Amino acid sequence: MINNFSETELVANIRAGGPKRQQALTQIYREKQLKKQVIAFVQQNSGNHEDGVDIFHEGIIALDLNIRQNKYQQTGKLNAYLFSTCRFIWLNQLKKKRRMVYTDEHFQLDQEVHHNPESLFMSEEQKEVIDTLLGNLTEKCKLILELWKLSYSMEEIAEQADLKNAAVARKQRYNCYQKFLHLINEHPGLKSALK
Repeated sequence: MINNFSETELVANIRAGGPKRQQALTQIYREKQLKKQVIAFVQQNSGNHEDGVDIFHEGIIALDLNIRQNKYQQTGKLNAYLFSTCRFIWLNQLKKKRRMVYTDEHFQLDQEVHHNPESLFMSEEQKEVIDTLLGNLTEKCKLILELWKLSYSMEEIAEQADLKNAAVARKQRYNCYQKFLHLINEHPGLKSALK
């Protein structure tokens, strides 16, 4: 992993919780090369770009959970573990959907992934749309949705957002998410850019 923390620090920070956990998960989430490799693997195995992005997010959630439950043993590279987790999640989904056309082709973690400019542009356009919509929410709503996206527990969200308890955090998360969905529906032009 690149950026600020070493792999050992990433694991320690996730286990520590709070802001350190958020920083560590954000660093992992921004690992562009690994994300491209996961997306490429999914696309090579009956999926599309959006499936790949979803699997990458699910892999990070699973990694976070495994680290916090001490199931991750740190015996190999963290990015290889995350890729394997994503691979496992996708192959399981394919089995459930019974549309499995699996091709491994000796997939390498350091394999270069090439995208056409249109697919990269759409991805950036979608990020801008989401940022625009989030800009219409209150700071507290943005914080709550960001923490929820990073799979914080409701107790942790309550603590970070200075809310009374997990029940209040759950209600606030629901309200903020509904506001976000309402914003999407209010702007048909932006909504179509998210598809």
